[in-house]
Amino acid sequence: MDHKNSRAPKQLGDFGEGLVMYTLIRKGYEVACVDHVGADLIAHKDQYRIAVSVKTRMYREGSCESQGFVFEFDQLKKLEYFAKRFDLKPVMAHAACIADNQIIHLFILRVTDIYSELKKIKRGYSINYSRKRLKDTIKLPCVDYSCWSDERITKGLFEHNGA
Repeated sequence: MDHKNSRAPKQLGDFGEGLVMYTLIRKGYEVACVDHVGADLIAHKDQYRIAVSVKTRMYREGSCESQGFVFEFDQLKKLEYFAKRFDLKPVMAHAACIADNQIIHLFILRVTDIYSELKKIKRGYSINYSRKRLKDTIKLPCVDYSCWSDERITKGLFEHNGA
């Protein structure tokens, strides 16, 4: 696939936002999409009002990339700025779609918890969800975790019908 002329990154980002929106709705939140620097969604439930920045990543079949994500300093600062302006609590969400495992992981964390609980590295704070580290990451009290597993996507489109 030629990614230079593809809308796939934008579409994948939209998918991640929709997945977070679905999850928040299931948790009883009222959710709205926003098109603003720093935030993708705003949501509220009772007295809890949040601004959410969503980052989505897809790992294709056979990928050798490490399974983790860095919440970059710049992303966090932009979200915090947006949240402060609208009197919201800043929250980061990361959706990781892993083809080899047929799973989609969703991690939602408050920015304050990212600062205090995740490992600080050169560009930001890292979260690791490799097979070896996933259980430890899910156990962190600051991580709100959801997943969708046993994804089934066949290879061809209508190939078995002779189309």
